[in-house]
Amino acid sequence: MGVTDTTETANARVDPALVDTIQAIEEGDLLVVSGDSRTWDVTDVVDRSIEDPSDARESKRVCRLSCGESVFGLELVTYPDRYTASLHVLATEDWTEEGQVFEVHDVTIFLQDIPWVVVTGGADKYHFPDPQAAAFGEAQPACGGSNQSATYRIVRSNTVRPTYAGCKDCLRREEPVPLDHVTCPSCSRSVCHGILRGSAVGAVDGLSITCPHCDFESVVEATLER
Repeated sequence: MGVTDTTETANARVDPALVDTIQAIEEGDLLVVSGDSRTWDVTDVVDRSIEDPSDARESKRVCRLSCGESVFGLELVTYPDRYTASLHVLATEDWTEEGQVFEVHDVTIFLQDIPWVVVTGGADKYHFPDPQAAAFGEAQPACGGSNQSATYRIVRSNTVRPTYAGCKDCLRREEPVPLDHVTCPSCSRSVCHGILRGSAVGAVDGLSITCPHCDFESVVEATLER
């Protein structure tokens, strides 16, 4: 994560896609900023208009991020002709980060709401199911789990969320992305939809399908909510 000074950050224009992502952040989200190793909990989001006519800024959005003992502020500032984004250190376990302001290159918001999850008794978090284990009818966390002797079971996510928190290791490992409905180009009927998982999912732009309705076979475009 690159460190910059306040002047450089204020003059740096932000890509429209990054602006949309930051504007979509909500309290309770889990995210990664600029590819950093930390997975942040979003504990508060504040939108504030700036009415001072002498201030070139029109408004700002600040997301309070927490990870362990570290607390950072992700700030998106709106100007008449541009946006800027920066990450401010509010509290940190690393003294070398104290008072720093970081450039923001990208933000990834993790999808937490998947249909089925893996849990174990006495724990307060859920895991993503390991797909290979699930194929054999077994319940194992995708991250491997920290308790090797634990007995896991697969349950519907709506029975444990929001009481349980999502496993951050599973989120970083699986990076789930929603897949919009894929329709058959021949008969226009729905073929599939759901969630794709895995670090290489972002490269997917098409699916090879066989339509169960008309037997059409070909590669069709896949729309992922990246």
